[in-house]
Amino acid sequence: MKKAILIICDGLGDRPIEALGNRTPLQAAETPNLDKLAQRGISGAMNTVDIGVRPGSDTAHLALFGYDPHVYYNGRGPFETAGIGMEMKKGDICFRANVGTVDKDLVVIDRRAGRIESTQEIVEALNGTKIDGVEFILKKGVGHRLGFIMRGQGLSPNIIDSDPHKENVKIHTPHAKDDSKEAMFTAAVLEKFLDKAHKVMSKLPLNLEREKKGLPLANYILVRGAGITPNLLSFKEKYNLDAVCIAGGGLYKGIGRMVGMDTPNVEGATGKPDSDLTKKVEMILKQYDKYNFFFVHFKGADSLGEDGDYEGKKEYIEKIDKAIAPLLDLKDALIVITADHSTPCALKAHSADDVPVVMSGYGIRDDDVEHFNERECARGRLGHIRGAHLMPLILDMMGLAELFGA
Repeated sequence: MKKAILIICDGLGDRPIEALGNRTPLQAAETPNLDKLAQRGISGAMNTVDIGVRPGSDTAHLALFGYDPHVYYNGRGPFETAGIGMEMKKGDICFRANVGTVDKDLVVIDRRAGRIESTQEIVEALNGTKIDGVEFILKKGVGHRLGFIMRGQGLSPNIIDSDPHKENVKIHTPHAKDDSKEAMFTAAVLEKFLDKAHKVMSKLPLNLEREKKGLPLANYILVRGAGITPNLLSFKEKYNLDAVCIAGGGLYKGIGRMVGMDTPNVEGATGKPDSDLTKKVEMILKQYDKYNFFFVHFKGADSLGEDGDYEGKKEYIEKIDKAIAPLLDLKDALIVITADHSTPCALKAHSADDVPVVMSGYGIRDDDVEHFNERECARGRLGHIRGAHLMPLILDMMGLAELFGA
């Protein structure tokens, strides 16, 4: 096989749901194409980082691409800012940020401000703010998300998130993780900015209009995942593969860019459940002669899992199944379909549950798995693997693995 297509269905895994007959959304979904790949391939179960580890999407993707997150990960911020095309300089402290809703006591009411569609007015009001010699650079991401950079002298990423990561609790006042003057200075300046931003945002026309409509106010910036840009060996240098990233979400495009993948914009790829999945598959076929490794990201199952919407998640999985149909006719491609983590609807959050994985292509030693889902794939001959095993397996099935020994 000359090509590899790695499709990561974000948050695909789940737990049995009584309303679905004690099946997961994946088990309940009608998935003839995914099942066909399972029938002519080899399946297994995978913990992307390790057994018992509840992975973030960032650490999981690094692990799946063969970059040990324990070595290369220092915060999600740099991947988010890279993903939306922000220019990063040495010394920048990059964050992942949400526009959220807080009450008068700074208790978080909604971490996504009602999944606000656009933050452009907020960005225009705050971008370029300078406090104590530090510049704050903001850029609109998808929906409620922002790219957020602190630029200046004497800064450190060793600070606690202001985002408490859950609702009905008070925001965290930024403070240092260590007693270095750089970390304490960074936390103090960030606190000043967030306080100022809260006051400015509360008076924006955007929020006056949202208040009239009874919508959650977009009145606070919740920052997390502070980090500096990691030094990663490019995908080409590491594997000698020409790779392209086909995604809508900023994080995934950011990871792709950081490892040197091309990241074309795909029409209709929103990074949300309404994303046009067929356009992503069409991009594979359009660029098929240009690359030999395709990373494709489908985000919606994760968002729906976080909302507890098991029916929506089931329908989205069926949407994936229909979109990938043209790929089944490719004769020279290894098709790998898996997830970065599970997002059970009952938890509305990531879990440490393993995820199904199938590797399918002509000439693959198959097994007896008939259906692509959590239960069936766990019986497959691939066995139980970790994310670190995925790229070596892909290289071996493509005939590109290096010989160990004589």
